[in-house]
Amino acid sequence: MQPRGIIKLSLKTGQALLLGIKLQALFILFTLLGGVVLGVFPALATCTKIILRRLTHKADTTDSMFGDQRNTFPALYHEFWQFYRQSFWEINGIGYIGALAIAVLVADLIVNQNVIHSPIVQYGLIVLLIMVFTYWLYVFTIYARYALHFWQYFRQALVISVAKFSNTLAIIMGSILATVVLVVFPALTFVALVPLYLTPMIWFSYRSCLHVEAVMTYQPS
Repeated sequence: MQPRGIIKLSLKTGQALLLGIKLQALFILFTLLGGVVLGVFPALATCTKIILRRLTHKADTTDSMFGDQRNTFPALYHEFWQFYRQSFWEINGIGYIGALAIAVLVADLIVNQNVIHSPIVQYGLIVLLIMVFTYWLYVFTIYARYALHFWQYFRQALVISVAKFSNTLAIIMGSILATVVLVVFPALTFVALVPLYLTPMIWFSYRSCLHVEAVMTYQPS
């Protein structure tokens, strides 16, 4: 007999938590493998790719109490290594350009606040900073979903991030909820921190991707 009701829900919850623990372990392992500085962005991108695949592709053994065969640790390790290696240099370039943009804007804010004292410049820099932070909410999902040229990822992230603002708000609310969960269950910080924050970000940014794709496909000429 296949599990049903609360038993099935418990199994699915356990399987999801176990997948999160495995992804957290792989994230730490591959971040260290890249010497942290060069490892963190490829590890984040690979976690995003795997979570997106699980959200958009049904398991081969949906009703098995052992879960998806793709989620065994050897299979996950192989999948993680393949995308990590493939994306290593490109996602580092994308990530550090975004990080540099934040650093420059923050530095400009500090200079303006202490030297220039221009309210117009201050507001303009704050708007740009918000745009860059919004870019970070979408760029990993876009990188995981599309095969684009390097600079196209920046344009696509900008377009999709403003296409449906309700999803951006949902990502923020999901992050707040994830923080509440971590406060209530602090042990999750050590075993599933990254997947817990990535999952709502990926899901709602993916919905924005679908929205833009639908508009581009069905927009009348």
